This record gives sequence, structure tokens and C-alpha cells, in this order.
Amino acid sequence: MKGETYRVFCVGTADTKLDELRFLAGSVRSNIGAFSKNSSSKVEVVIVDVSAGADQKQIDNVADFAFVTREEVLSCYIGSNQEEKPVKLPDDRGEAVGVMSKCLENFLRQAFEDNSLAGAIGLGGSGGTSLISSAFRSLPIGIPKVIVSTVASGQTEPYVGTSDLVLIPSLVDVCGINSVSRVVFSNAGASFAGMVVGRLELFRSSPSDNGKCTVGITMFGVTTPCVNAVQEILTREGYETLVFHATGVGGRAMESLVKEGFIQGVMDITTTEVADHLVGGVMACDSSRFDITIEKGIPLVLSVGALDMVNFGGKDTIPSHFQTRKIHVHNEQVSLIRTTAEENKKFARFIADKLNKSTSKVRVCIPEKGLSALDAPGKPFCDPEATGALINELQGLIQTNDDRQVNIYSHHINDPEFAEALVASFLEICPKTYAQIKPSETTSTKPSTGEHDDGHVRSRLERIPYSPKEFPNAKPETLERTQAILGRLRDQIEKGIPIIGGGAGTGISAKFEEAGGIDLIVIYNSGRFRMAGRGSLAGLLPFADANAVVLEMANEVLPVVKAVPVLAGVCATDPFRRMDYFLKQLESIGFVGVQNFPTVGLFDGNFRQNLEETGMGYG
Repeated sequence: MKGETYRVFCVGTADTKLDELRFLAGSVRSNIGAFSKNSSSKVEVVIVDVSAGADQKQIDNVADFAFVTREEVLSCYIGSNQEEKPVKLPDDRGEAVGVMSKCLENFLRQAFEDNSLAGAIGLGGSGGTSLISSAFRSLPIGIPKVIVSTVASGQTEPYVGTSDLVLIPSLVDVCGINSVSRVVFSNAGASFAGMVVGRLELFRSSPSDNGKCTVGITMFGVTTPCVNAVQEILTREGYETLVFHATGVGGRAMESLVKEGFIQGVMDITTTEVADHLVGGVMACDSSRFDITIEKGIPLVLSVGALDMVNFGGKDTIPSHFQTRKIHVHNEQVSLIRTTAEENKKFARFIADKLNKSTSKVRVCIPEKGLSALDAPGKPFCDPEATGALINELQGLIQTNDDRQVNIYSHHINDPEFAEALVASFLEICPKTYAQIKPSETTSTKPSTGEHDDGHVRSRLERIPYSPKEFPNAKPETLERTQAILGRLRDQIEKGIPIIGGGAGTGISAKFEEAGGIDLIVIYNSGRFRMAGRGSLAGLLPFADANAVVLEMANEVLPVVKAVPVLAGVCATDPFRRMDYFLKQLESIGFVGVQNFPTVGLFDGNFRQNLEETGMGYG
């Protein structure tokens, strides 16, 4: 709500970095003030002490700033067995850092769940970065999270993982304020402040989700033409696409987003990480590859992109026992070796073992004429025998059924026809409306703006939260059909195309309406009266059983309508029908929804008053 106060945390070890924390916090506060002069939201900067030294002198406050003591952070500790919260940290430095990091993670989670967290920034050396980054990674994507660190160059994967954590190099050690650190801390504070203010303003002005089904796609340089073509087709079909570089981290990042619900369908076109994992390359996945996608049960189209290669660094880093292989130098930093037939059989076993555990819809699409840009006639990795071994093994090992299928195509992976086949397979198992609402900045990671009682701003085009859990007695096919219809209608709204609905009193009128391109057809009793030359208001008078008329009209209309959704006009206050049974009857004969007609809501005055007094009103 207007005037609500958010908090950003400046996190560090106050026993050794207090001056640096105060300077960074001051930079953040001054820049937030400069960037948000016209904002109604207030942002408080809070310093958080995560000192892990066993003999630290107690720090109770920091002048000019709100301050969270390390004892307050430690009070958030809950062990795996819900043991008592520790009074003090362990003497062992490593254990103490681990405990404090877990406490910070719980502290930040509580602030996030309270809808007060607007971002977190920290600073430290290797130990401080390890302590803080573990907690920061647990925050949802979109929450600004920055660390000024001495280890912000080189191998940063252990600190960043698959999160959107930003590391800023400190250049000099985080040890005092000097001519260099002053510039670095000031810039870090300014950039972080921009993230915080920009995010708050973004969701005030543009709060809603785009409502599109999001598809994760894996890509490598040697499968780029395929992925570009797939992406173009999916975008044209109304999907949102997220492309991940299959470097080991890329696959984990995609599966992390699948786990969090940001991705509702996967096209794992480039599975080269499996080759590096099993042969020993540098862009490897781990043994859990594919598990999350399969466990979540989302639609999966899988191919074998770049399984003809294993990645290493410069050519001189390739192990000696691979030096006799076909080697391709991609650039000074990346060299590739061609995989063998026996290795390809191992890849097939790894993939098949995973897919055979799936209970959701899976399509394996295999290009016969090459797995990458290097696996083609005249190219260095062209080896039909090795590629054939992979294909034959996959065909033999994957247990196919109605949901799990293997399709072989006489194309190269980068042929446009193969891209079209991939998308066709995906559309078969993942229509645009398959995905239920995804956790996004409109829900879990979005700051509350107070525009509605539930804390969410809703727009006309926001996707309806629609889950089978909300309708436990509904048939799955009913939910899927309804979502598909709603999805088509939302697409029309987004494109500015009017939705046209019409009543049909006879089969011939319904048939002509469908031929004319109508979007919805409604059958209600007034339609029958109009076809008989009477006025529509006859449907509100006691001339016939309104619900019986609709059933009679259904026999005439439903058989001639091929694709347009048909709704039934239901008199919901009919005292001679059990509405729960009647609605099931309507669905069973082919109606896809209902409209409240005739309705006592159209009556007013004394008649309306008398209806309400006798229990037959709109309520």
C-alpha cells in the first residue's frame, strides 16, 4: 500500500568489516533517495551482522542505521531435528560459517515472507562471500542480490550457482576505505539501488504476468540454427521461450527454473552435457540430469544435439589418452573430441534409464543425418557409425507407450524440417494453455503494492489461477478443455480481436454462425421463442420449462457444431432440479460451459422484493 516501508539488507561481518558496511549502506541509502524521489514507497537500509568469530565483541548498534545483531540472526537457526537454537557459534571456523549462513538464509526467508524484503547486498573476502552467497542464492529470482567480493573473478560457479546473484569485483581487499574501494563501493551501492528502485517501480506500473506458457530450450553453438528456428516458431505460436547454453550450468539453471515453476514445458534439444558427464569433459551435468523435469511431470521433447562431442579447454588440456581422437579446436579456450560408438551407447543408456521412469508426456526426436554442425558430410565429426550406434541404442532401450514415444527423422539436426518436427511434437503434448499459472513476479517474487486486499495487482489480461487442486471433482479432460478455450479467447483479447458470441435457436442458425467465424454459441430458451416469432422476454415468463427447452435444443444444435464452444443457458433457481446433477448432465451431452439465463437478476421493483422475501432471489 502507499507509504509502505520496504527493507534492503547490507550484510557482512561487522567484527572486521564494519567501516566498509557503513560506507556501502550509506551509498545504497543516498542512491535510493536520489532514484525514488517521486515514489510513494519508503525503503529502509538495514545493516546485518553475520560475524562468525567465536570471540567477537558484542556490537549492539550502528549509528545512523537500523542494525540487526548477529544474535538476532542466530535466533533464526533451526536445525534438522528442530534442536534448541544455539547460544553461541561453534569454535570451529568452518562449522561456525555454515551455521551462520543457514541462520542468514532463514532470516532472509522470513523477511521475504513478510513482504518487506526489497533486496540484499553484501561484501566480503572468500569466507564472507561463501557465507553470504549461500543464503542469497536461496532468494527467488528477481529479488536484487549483490555481493562485492574479492573472489568475483575466475571460478564463480560455487558462489552463484543457478541463481541471479551478481558478484562485483572489489579489486582490492575489503579492508578499509581508500581511493579504490571508495569508487567500487559507491558504484556497487548505486547499481544495487537502481535494481531495488527499478523493481519496485516496475511492478507498480506493469504488475501482471504475460500469461504465456514458458518453454525451456537447451542450445549449443553447433545446434544454434535448430534452436533459432524452434524459438521463432514457438514465439509465433504464442509461447515464451527461455534458451539455456548447455554448458553444465545451463542445464542446471533450466532445471532449477522448472523446479520453481517458471517453466511449464521443456525442449531439451542439446543434451551434450551428458557426454561431458560420462566421458569427463568440462561442461558436464551431474547424475541428476533430467530428474527434475521428469519429477515435475511437465511435457518434455528431448533430442540428441551435440552428443557427438566432449568439451575441454585449450587443446593442450585434452587428456593424453584422447589425443589420438578426432579433435576440433573451437577457439583458444574450447577444444572438442569426437565421441565413439561405445560412448554413444553409454549416453543412450543414461538417457533411457531416466526417461523410462517418466509418467508424463515425452517425445524423443532423433535426426538421422547428424547431431551437430560438425556432424555432417565433409565436416570433422561426421561419423555415421557412431551416430547410428546412439540412435539404435536409444530405440532399443527406451520403453515406448502412448505417452513416451521415439521418432526418427531423416534430417540433420539443423535442417529447418527437423525444427518443424520438434515443434510439432511439442505442440502435440503441450498446448499453449497446458500450463497453470506459474510463480512469477506477480506472486512469490513480487513486492506487495496494496492495490487489492490480496496484495496483488491484477490486470485484464492476467492469467487466471487455475489448478486441478481447486476443482478436485472435475474430470482432467474438462479442465484441459476449459483452459484451452480460455487460452484462445485471451489470445484474441491480447491481439485486440473482438470476441463474438451469439445465441442459436435452431441447428441451421448455429451451423451458419460457425461458418461465419463466431467464437462462442449460447443455447438458451429465449432463442427458441424468437425462432417461433415471439419476443425474448418470453423466456423470463412461465410459458415453458426453461431448462427442458435447452436440453431439447441441444439435440438439434450440438450435433451440427464441429469446433465452436457451445454454452447452455441455465435457470439456476429451478426448484425442481438438483443443479449438481443437471450440470453433469449438460457436460455429458456436449456443453462446455453455462450462462446464467434466464435469471431472476433481471427482475427489479416489487417483484424482485417478493422473490427475495420468499427465498427465490438472486442470492
